[in-house]
Amino acid sequence: MDVRLFIEASGYGLVAVGFAILAALTLTRYKQRLQSRALSLALVVTSVWGMAYAAGAVLAAPRPLIVFLLESGLDLVWLIFLSSLMAGALGGTTANLLRYGAVVLGALVVAVGVGLAMLGEGESAGTASALIPGQILTSLAGLVVVEQVFRNARAGQRRGIKFLCLGVATLFLYDLTLYSLSVAAGAISAELWIARGFVVALTLPLIVLALRRSPIWAGGIFVSRHVVFYSTTIVAAGVYLTVVGFVGQWLRATGQSWGSIAHIVFLAAALLALVVLLSSLRIRRATRTFFSKHFFENKYDYRTEWLRLIRTLTRREGGLPLQKCAVKALCDITDSAAGLLWLLDRDQGELQPACGWNRKSDRFSPLPAAGLTGFFEAKGWIVDLAEYSAHPSRYESLDADAASFGVGEDGLLVPLIDGESLIGVVALDRPADGISMTYEDRDLLKTAGRQIAGHLAQERATELLAQSRQFEAYNRLTAYLMHDLKNVIAQQSLLVENARKHSGNPAFVADAIETIRGGVLRMKQVMEQLRQNSVRPATDRVELGATVMTAVSMCADRRPEPTTHIGDARLWVRGNRDRLQMAVVHAIRNAQDATPVDGKVTVAVADEADCYRIDIVDEGAGMTPEFVRERLFKPFDSTKGAQGMGIGAYQIRETVRSFGGSVDVQSVEGEGTTFSIRLPVEKSSATRDAARAAV
Repeated sequence: MDVRLFIEASGYGLVAVGFAILAALTLTRYKQRLQSRALSLALVVTSVWGMAYAAGAVLAAPRPLIVFLLESGLDLVWLIFLSSLMAGALGGTTANLLRYGAVVLGALVVAVGVGLAMLGEGESAGTASALIPGQILTSLAGLVVVEQVFRNARAGQRRGIKFLCLGVATLFLYDLTLYSLSVAAGAISAELWIARGFVVALTLPLIVLALRRSPIWAGGIFVSRHVVFYSTTIVAAGVYLTVVGFVGQWLRATGQSWGSIAHIVFLAAALLALVVLLSSLRIRRATRTFFSKHFFENKYDYRTEWLRLIRTLTRREGGLPLQKCAVKALCDITDSAAGLLWLLDRDQGELQPACGWNRKSDRFSPLPAAGLTGFFEAKGWIVDLAEYSAHPSRYESLDADAASFGVGEDGLLVPLIDGESLIGVVALDRPADGISMTYEDRDLLKTAGRQIAGHLAQERATELLAQSRQFEAYNRLTAYLMHDLKNVIAQQSLLVENARKHSGNPAFVADAIETIRGGVLRMKQVMEQLRQNSVRPATDRVELGATVMTAVSMCADRRPEPTTHIGDARLWVRGNRDRLQMAVVHAIRNAQDATPVDGKVTVAVADEADCYRIDIVDEGAGMTPEFVRERLFKPFDSTKGAQGMGIGAYQIRETVRSFGGSVDVQSVEGEGTTFSIRLPVEKSSATRDAARAAV
């Protein structure tokens, strides 16, 4: 390919690609606005204009009529766009004349040129006679309208619109120069025509900057930052390779005998340089920063940053603890190489090194937290240690040493504040690119710090809750011990009182020894449960009738003495015999305590369809429904004053639940109470069938 044609194709190709990308962005964002629709049309036509001339340089020159339509059509769409900017302008007839007159002139030029080509002198002669005069007229009209748009813009609009006017004026001024010189020279300058593509491409940044600054498009263009970054990388790499190819061809053509060798060496070096550039972290960061500053309303894509933060804190990839994930999350935001988490110990008044990301925490000593805690809780600021070193007065009473925090003198301190309380500080290395901190960086880090503080506080609360539950279980077992110890003491006290009267009675002595033996056995069992800090698994096979009879006999020393209705069937359940026996004993004794001496307490065992039921029925004072619902099973709520522990009914219910059963209470004030214990049948059909057959 001829070098001049290659340059021409490159220039117009840049126009085609650049204006196409910008047209796509404007179409996806502000398609409902009049100015945006007109601008999108102008950008699309300009892209097509560049594409046609780039293809003409590579393949074959377009026909004269196509050239005329491209030239006049380009001017017409930009005049339409300028006209849309003047919508609503004050000025009466003059403003309307400028607004509509330029568009009418452009359309008239198109119509005259097409008419001459189709009906008059033929395509070539007709378009040639209309092209140059028409372009000069429309270019002059365009410059006049651009000047009026800028002159009549409000002061607040000029900051952004001046770049737009400058870019569009460049298009019209270059065309005016091109076609005016052709009148004097008798032909269009080839050099000006070839360079035209690059000149038009140079106006693209001006239009982009105007879009960012103008209030008309103040909402910002929404497009994925990753798409912009990678698309720009691909386009830049393509332009780079194109230039490399052009230089290589030049070396090959001018180098004679050594041209081919120089061509190969140059291409290899250029490709290696491209790989190095694309793999450079610093260049990638600089590119992202450039696009964030100049193409997006905000520096960060907050949706992406927030999702990444939550994902890092919740997924904990690789089994990382939450504290290490917290440091990593902040490092990801700032692109910091390392960081260190310091947690506040209010009891000791110290910030203690907890863990680090790419930095060991055991190399550092605790720091006094007095001044830091007050500063961070009062201000909540992100501390830029470089700024603090240069201007300490900006941070008022803060006293911070970068080396003590484990970061350089240009590091960052991010407070972790939950509610109004400081729980820690994360010290971060400054990003490798050394970008200065902006308000967006500080706000994002501050918000992320609060989110991380919430997660750390929740983890700490969960640990405290687990410890509290362990103490609760221990205290519950201790309460059981105290309750059972109280019953054993009551038995022993009664035994001591009667010993004076019946010490010579062999039957009394035998009963006393048996009572003592039962108390010792019960205390051993309770101590074993307390030592294990858990309830023994229910694995014993328990005969229900015998267990109830034993419990009744243990309560026979009190009045009223309980009576039984058990039946002859042997009913079996699975669980811990001693615990079930003590639950029945507690229920009977509660009934005895509530019943007058001349009243009745009855214990019955029944075989229902799907369970076994133990009923303890008394003729005591009874209870209200509210008391049964709200207080009966509430631990440590006793109606017996200092003599009661308030856990008897609660212990009965928990024991029965450990068997898989339930407790039901029916009570009427002044009449009495029925305390029902329901236990599931042992899962053995043979056992149940044998029990039924024995009845």
